[in-house]
Amino acid sequence: MIFLVFVLFSILSSLVCSEVLSPSHNYNVTLPEPNAPYVAGQMLPISYTLPDDTNLPNLLQLSVLFTTQEPTLNFTDIVITSNADISQGFSFRRTHNTYVYYEHQLSYAIPNNTLPGNYIVLFVDAVSKSNTSVPILVRPYAAPVTTIPTNPNKARPSGGGSIFATHNNEANTKSSSQYMIIVSVACCLLLSL
Repeated sequence: MIFLVFVLFSILSSLVCSEVLSPSHNYNVTLPEPNAPYVAGQMLPISYTLPDDTNLPNLLQLSVLFTTQEPTLNFTDIVITSNADISQGFSFRRTHNTYVYYEHQLSYAIPNNTLPGNYIVLFVDAVSKSNTSVPILVRPYAAPVTTIPTNPNKARPSGGGSIFATHNNEANTKSSSQYMIIVSVACCLLLSL
């Protein structure tokens, strides 16, 4: 029992620790996780939560950028969104205990040609003039693996390309006849009861 409580506490604390708080306290970043590895050519998940505040549109104007501070990467900042959604509609509403908040998600396709290295997903609040940066690691692009048959002369099914094709019509007819006999005998036995 104590072990189960410890495991649950560890999971919950790791979830809380992965959240990055903004300096203005008008939003929190839940994805990407700080220092998590992502791969060029794949999707980068982005998620942020907003407090339940009807005055939020006057307090927050959010944009999200993909950038780096490593000059060796020779990288130009990319704007993921210049006007992040801060709406508080029902579809974004979440509740934790009695606390109500709104969760928004988007994703960014990391270009295949992105050099491996340390990058930052930067959340910029134009109203409070504050930034929230989430460092991530981008690993090199890995091309999809395609399998090539080892023996190109290997026999393949014929007759329409079906994997269920039977090439021996005599065997097919014989098994159908046997099946019909078994079904007929079973029906006769059932009727005689």
